[in-house]
Amino acid sequence: MRYFALAGLGLLLAACNTTSGPVATTGTAPTATAQSADLPPLYEPLVDMHRVNQDKYRRDLAECRQQAAPQETAARQAQQQVAAGTALSVAGSVASLVPVSSFRQARTLYAATDAAQSAGGAVAEGGAIKQDQAMQDYVLVVNTCLMHKRYRLLRG
Repeated sequence: MRYFALAGLGLLLAACNTTSGPVATTGTAPTATAQSADLPPLYEPLVDMHRVNQDKYRRDLAECRQQAAPQETAARQAQQQVAAGTALSVAGSVASLVPVSSFRQARTLYAATDAAQSAGGAVAEGGAIKQDQAMQDYVLVVNTCLMHKRYRLLRG
């Protein structure tokens, strides 16, 4: 029974890494911008658009997001860590519902599910802290870049 629960947990964790973008098959390592090009932006700055050329703003915003690509990658990786920790914790909770026939099996299952829930919670908490810091850094880089390009931010 333990092997069944562990196999299910392994499959669940293997399925968690589905949020990354497409990987280039040309033999070169994909850049952070190429991976996140298909994903929605993490942050949309609030800019006063009075007398602003829309095309120039889009180009400048893309350039600022390019500068903040390392922070964006860190935030997305932390987001995946939160998802993996949550999945591990949920798998531990679900595994606790598996029926067992003896007291020894019940005790072993309780210890294993308790450990999975604790580890999952710790991984998710660590990822949430990293994600929060990386998002603050990403917002700071994008906002500072736009301010240097003479845009007026309404929220900074």
